[in-house]
Amino acid sequence: MHIDHRPYSPSRILRLLRMAVLCVLAAIAVPALAAYNQSLTRTLDAGQIYGKAAANNTQAFLGIPFAQPPVGNLRWRAPQPPVPWSGSRAATTLAGMCAQVGNPFGEPDPATFGQPVGSEDCLYLNVWRPNSSADNLPVFVWIHGGSNTKGSARDPSYDGAYLAQKANMVVVTVQYRMGMLGWLNHPALKTGNALDDSGNFTTLDLVRALDWVKANAGAFGGNAGQVTVAGQSAGCINTWGLLQSPLAAGKFQRAVCMSGIPNAYPPVVGTLAAESLIDSLLVDTGRASTTAQATAQRATMSQADIAALLRNASAAQIMKFTPSPIVPGHFTDGTVIRASGLPGLLLGDYNKMPIMIGSTHDEGSYFAFLFGMGQPTQQEFWNLSNYAAPGTVTFNQLIKPEFRPIYTQTHEALTYALDNVIDNVIRVLRLQNGDIYRYNYNWDDTPQPWKDTFGAFHAIDVAALFGNFVTDQPNFMRFAWSPANASSRKALSDKFIDYTASFARYGTPTRLFDGKTPWTGWTNFICLLCNKRMIFDNQSYMSPDDYLFFWPRYTLLSPQQRDFLSQQLDFNALPESVDPLRSGPR
Repeated sequence: MHIDHRPYSPSRILRLLRMAVLCVLAAIAVPALAAYNQSLTRTLDAGQIYGKAAANNTQAFLGIPFAQPPVGNLRWRAPQPPVPWSGSRAATTLAGMCAQVGNPFGEPDPATFGQPVGSEDCLYLNVWRPNSSADNLPVFVWIHGGSNTKGSARDPSYDGAYLAQKANMVVVTVQYRMGMLGWLNHPALKTGNALDDSGNFTTLDLVRALDWVKANAGAFGGNAGQVTVAGQSAGCINTWGLLQSPLAAGKFQRAVCMSGIPNAYPPVVGTLAAESLIDSLLVDTGRASTTAQATAQRATMSQADIAALLRNASAAQIMKFTPSPIVPGHFTDGTVIRASGLPGLLLGDYNKMPIMIGSTHDEGSYFAFLFGMGQPTQQEFWNLSNYAAPGTVTFNQLIKPEFRPIYTQTHEALTYALDNVIDNVIRVLRLQNGDIYRYNYNWDDTPQPWKDTFGAFHAIDVAALFGNFVTDQPNFMRFAWSPANASSRKALSDKFIDYTASFARYGTPTRLFDGKTPWTGWTNFICLLCNKRMIFDNQSYMSPDDYLFFWPRYTLLSPQQRDFLSQQLDFNALPESVDPLRSGPR
């Protein structure tokens, strides 16, 4: 070691002092710049808001407008930024849900099941973050499910407090137009504006929400360059839509897709659906007495008359006549959704990024129950699942007699079919994207008879993601939670959140030496040691299972089961002119 024995001159002493002062100032300044100001008052691009202290030592900012209400002239138009406001706006209450037909999801009230509820004025979002000085946090944007016809960010399952605290993230839950208020493509509504003419208003709402996140994430200590978009069921389908949208490119960096598959329709499918809506409105308003008369009358109407009919219709009418259970959307207009559609997606024409894709062990139970095998009405099921004393409900109360012998096999086949489709989509995407992580959520320690009826049902993993096992208010999953499973469900939830938080931060669910069971990406190789998916259960593990072929499982079904499946999976539903695979191989 060389030691400098030169004498310290006055100038040298001053230089050393200046360096010491600069080092002290830097040490003081860096933490100050990195710390988040924990005030409940935040300044956004449209004005100031104030939030509130929330559960799990978090801050909540609720009911924030991210767009102008899409009403009046803004119905079936691309969303516009909110009008700036003066003063400090309260952000302490969840906004009302979007227009829909009353149902057990979102803001449920059995008295309104089957009745029009909600409002077109619904483009609001909610933000939770830890009540700490942590800054530059990942941002997690949640898109709720509900077949694109129902649901809401108001659902207690989507309260973001526990997730924000446990994962140390900024959590955003967003609402969007649904049904044919969110997806409508008809020549009578064309304006010459490519966005307005796309018919993809749901996707445009979600792109607008991402623009809001980009502009305002920093106000909540979030990193606008580290955004994860996640959704379940229809929320997953809409996440796929954002992956297919050039307008969303660069606005998020990770995607989490739970229990959903991509879709895309040629615009003509939207026109056919819109014509069905027009015919229904003509009958509903008394201008035609039958659908056949309405179809004939529509053929004589001018585009202006058709546009007036649509714009004068109430939100309740539009939602009433929206196709169910599937509303066509993600029209391949070339502006909002790439014209290449699903073939393009499978060939790599999408916004590539790390993707985490999952499904539950018994996805099909919900659909078999909902599409005809379930015995109770919506109101009866609501009462059984929320208010029946433990141990008093039986399997026979839940499933119709004629379906009891085949119910379990049928929903297992539906589950296998969905897993098969998801795996095959991943198989193709993996050829160009090495960052795909697959999981199955198998935990089903729910009370009887719910365990045998539903198993690890559609959306049970949502409760694990948010850590919300709601027992203090009625909700569609209330039947699943009991004191006996409280410990195991929470332990698995914390593990699920830990993996998700790592994915949101780093683009991978695990890293070296992080203490978690390593979760490796999907591989297309098939062998006993070729792990493909994480299995979430009381004992979680990687599995080489691969749902490569559906046909062997299908051939084991009885004729009655095959008939039921063919009714639910109508391969010939689209007109021949827009379905080149009609009556062909799938």
